[in-house]
Amino acid sequence: MSEEVRYWPRLGIYVTRKFAEEYIERSQETGITGEYLDNDLEEFQQLTTVSPLTLEREVEELFQTPFEKVELPAETRIMFQLIDMEKQKASIIKGYKAEGMTLEDAKERYNAELDSLVSSALGIEGVSTSEEHPNEEE
Repeated sequence: MSEEVRYWPRLGIYVTRKFAEEYIERSQETGITGEYLDNDLEEFQQLTTVSPLTLEREVEELFQTPFEKVELPAETRIMFQLIDMEKQKASIIKGYKAEGMTLEDAKERYNAELDSLVSSALGIEGVSTSEEHPNEEE
């Protein structure tokens, strides 16, 4: 790896200094502020954001310490698996078709595997991503 990286616990991934600085800049531009309705409390809650100065200090501390290899959190590993699955979607479905499945069955199997990964990432059972795109075509 040509660029120096550090693990940033706030994001759950390894970052370069340049990426971290761009992240801080983008977070300033979006300026997430406001309230959200907490249905459990039936009250509005203030969003708490981290100041850019705090983020800059974190990044500075990260890059002042030597590189330390860490095991990525399970959620991050699953997120990367999901991203990879989406990138490989067409070839995965074509592979199932090559095994003799119909297109519909191949898509159902792909969605079932995707659902399983999402459920695992969220630590719950029965998440269905296929309902979001019921008429999705390849």
